[in-house]
Amino acid sequence: MKLLRNLILSPLSFVRLFVVVFISGYVTVIGWFWYKLFGFSRGLQKWVTRCWGRTILFTCGIKIDRNALPENSNYILMPNHRSYLDIFIVAGLTSTAMVGKAELKKWPFAALGAKITNSILVDRKNSSSLINTMNQIKDSVSKGMPVTLFPEGTTYKGPLTKSFKKGSFKIAADSGIPVVPMAIHYKDINDAWIDDDTFIGHFFRQMGKLQTRVTVRYGEPLTASDYKILRDKTKSEIEVMLKEIQQG
Repeated sequence: MKLLRNLILSPLSFVRLFVVVFISGYVTVIGWFWYKLFGFSRGLQKWVTRCWGRTILFTCGIKIDRNALPENSNYILMPNHRSYLDIFIVAGLTSTAMVGKAELKKWPFAALGAKITNSILVDRKNSSSLINTMNQIKDSVSKGMPVTLFPEGTTYKGPLTKSFKKGSFKIAADSGIPVVPMAIHYKDINDAWIDDDTFIGHFFRQMGKLQTRVTVRYGEPLTASDYKILRDKTKSEIEVMLKEIQQG
């Protein structure tokens, strides 16, 4: 009954949900045929992520103010995490493989989408899955395909960041891979998707608005041989950018 009421009261949200599902299915199916005919390629990854992300950003009225991403194909992009909308934003702005939770396999088209974009779904409770993730990240970056990873591991309302998980920084430090900090800030703090809020419930509230204003800032690539130093530098840089956005 609650979902039905939301559908009646939020026609714009309903249209947007339909487009999100449709474009996800369309891009995944076309990408899968491409993959089966020609195999995986950087060109396939770029087309899938950009087409999917940019179409959803446009359809959902997500307006982004951003600076330029540093020129580099050999990096791990590390944004703070506010909402599932962050995934659309990253996909629309950067063509990267994404590291996500294994639970995403339950989402429509997610498993196939991960395969055709070289993305990595990790079970954090499984040690062998974690080790395999580390190897996949190194392999992807070594082939000129950057990776996006949310170091907080979950969404957080802010205003700054939660503690960062160490594993991703150990990969970067041990392999000498640069980390590019990325700050994501929503003008409306209630745009965050946190705690026990359901996807459908949040989506219909969020997408009933004509526009969602987001500011994105990329920092310069960071390197360090000590993962603790790299983690602290990345967290500090993201928080500095968040403070500048909020004060500006």
